[in-house]
Amino acid sequence: MFKKRKAWQLALLVWLCLFLIPAVRAFGAGTAARHWNIGDTVIRRIDGKDYRFRCIDQNYADHMDVHRNGALFLCDEVIPANTGSRYEFEMPEDGPHDYVYVPGPIVRFGSSADYKYSSVRGWLSRSESGFADAIMVNTGVERAYQGSTKAEYWEHLLQDDLAPLYLGSQKMEDRLFILSVDEAYRYRNWLWKFHGAKKRNPETQIGEFCKGYWLRTPCGKAEGTEIYIVDLVNGNIRPEKVSVREQKSGKGMEQDEEIKVTGTTGVRPAFVLPQR
Repeated sequence: MFKKRKAWQLALLVWLCLFLIPAVRAFGAGTAARHWNIGDTVIRRIDGKDYRFRCIDQNYADHMDVHRNGALFLCDEVIPANTGSRYEFEMPEDGPHDYVYVPGPIVRFGSSADYKYSSVRGWLSRSESGFADAIMVNTGVERAYQGSTKAEYWEHLLQDDLAPLYLGSQKMEDRLFILSVDEAYRYRNWLWKFHGAKKRNPETQIGEFCKGYWLRTPCGKAEGTEIYIVDLVNGNIRPEKVSVREQKSGKGMEQDEEIKVTGTTGVRPAFVLPQR
């Protein structure tokens, strides 16, 4: 009996060394190597919160049309712009005690329309340790657009409504990223669907700080102040300012600090897993 147990333990150890450990090294601890189908889902954590991602392409190709033998997963929800924002009670020695608004990391896209240096990319990159099994994807932005697609065309949008502008080559790779305008058009049937719905259901995502989600393609030029978004309310792809202008109410009173600095555009991340 003892010899049989030792033999079984030895066989298990050999199996672990030959199969399981290499698989974990190659594909990460998050998911085992497998074949992914459209509609398959995985759970991943971003900034301390779990999100469900759904497979929307079994054979993903980047903007250079390079097929990576991977499956593209898109987040099943839009992460609102006020994520991570909070109020903190401050007690300064030389002033009144009060609550102070501390903006979160994605209250705006960034200081310009260049995704490479954006607040959104910086925030996503800080969570990439939880995506170690994801493929590094070429996310360089080499083309901008001008114009908007027609409102309420939803998944029937026409790419011809947008005029392309070549920006030049840009080297950039990410495991966790947001879609480009070209990818948004390619996956237009998924843009306004959430939580596995068969029909578009953007109303499930719309809120005070979530009326659309960013794309990584600039409008006009990367140094500009407008970048494209998927509009959840009007059902189109259009440019949006990269940050909110500080405004005052009609009564001359300043708006709440949260309203002043927080945009209405959220983030819908994506990543690519190895495909068997």
